[in-house]
Amino acid sequence: MNGWLLAGGLMASVCAAGHAIAGPRMFYRPIKAAVTNELQAGVLTGMWHLITIHFVSSALVLLYLGLRGQTDGAVWLVAAQFIGYAATYFVISLRLGGILKLFQWLPFAATAILAAAGALAAG
Repeated sequence: MNGWLLAGGLMASVCAAGHAIAGPRMFYRPIKAAVTNELQAGVLTGMWHLITIHFVSSALVLLYLGLRGQTDGAVWLVAAQFIGYAATYFVISLRLGGILKLFQWLPFAATAILAAAGALAAG
């Protein structure tokens, strides 16, 4: 068992739950309401669901590998993706006037750090 990967999987689960449960009310519905073009609204909907699927699949991979006590390239891929998300949201947050304007960078960074720690601990 790899506790770091399990913790990373739980954090990715938090990201997935936040995106799927709180996200629609906070972001998706207001943005979609502002989009008047049907094609653009459809693309927004598709992108939203792809992100949810990615967060869920990332959580499942980390949890599965954490329970098995093994790691592979998938862990580093998840870590790289989530650190990319964290960096993107951090920079945008700063541009909006403060590091917590878009707080999502925090759970993204935590997921990346925990996944990387799990990969390093496994050896």
